[in-house]
Amino acid sequence: MQHLLRFAVLLSILLALGTAHARDKDEIPPATARPLSEIVKFLEVEGHTVITDIDFDDWVWVVRSYKAGLEFVVRVDPVSGEILSIRPD
Repeated sequence: MQHLLRFAVLLSILLALGTAHARDKDEIPPATARPLSEIVKFLEVEGHTVITDIDFDDWVWVVRSYKAGLEFVVRVDPVSGEILSIRPD
């Protein structure tokens, strides 16, 4: 019985580790993407002085930032670095 319990625990750990690293292709920047540090520097130059969150979703960087005291959600092309959209949050 103890062997079965150990096996069950080990199996659940292995399954948890496997799913923790599984990602959809749209959650990983393409090989041609600019480094994230360049994206951040560009946004800072554009006046986004406080960046609170960055996610990669639906093939774009989604950045939450503050500019002139207002919070924004900025969508940035990972390859060109172009701002695709910006909206107040």
